[in-house]
Amino acid sequence: MTLSEDTVERIVRAVETIEASLAVLVEKQSLSREVYLADRESRDVVERRFVKLTEATLDIAKTIITQEQGTPPKSNPASMVELDAEGILDQTTSEEMVQAARFRNILAHTYGDAIDHDDVYDALQDLNRYRDFLMDVRTYLDEQGVLD
Repeated sequence: MTLSEDTVERIVRAVETIEASLAVLVEKQSLSREVYLADRESRDVVERRFVKLTEATLDIAKTIITQEQGTPPKSNPASMVELDAEGILDQTTSEEMVQAARFRNILAHTYGDAIDHDDVYDALQDLNRYRDFLMDVRTYLDEQGVLD
């Protein structure tokens, strides 16, 4: 199936958001757990970047699934499962991105001390699922013949 120019542009914009958010998160990885837990501003930045990052991955997933299947996925986690079913993500990346979608929901709908900041710090130390997602999306776009 050929991707429209608008679809490709939407995916590229989302990829740029992912890359920008990853760059900020990589900078924050150097914080010790103690400094991170004590620094409300850093926690706010990290939490917001995780939300933006994951929303961009979900936008890509929904866009591709809608393109491939003709209908949008039923939920955010389902979009990642369907990318696996379409052969775009491998099963491990799909499972990790389902967890990322759930993590985003927690961050987006929880605030203050209700957030487990240790869990967020642990997620900050392992950003590979997002990198793997990007690599799989790039492979998909390359297979579609839309990358220069």
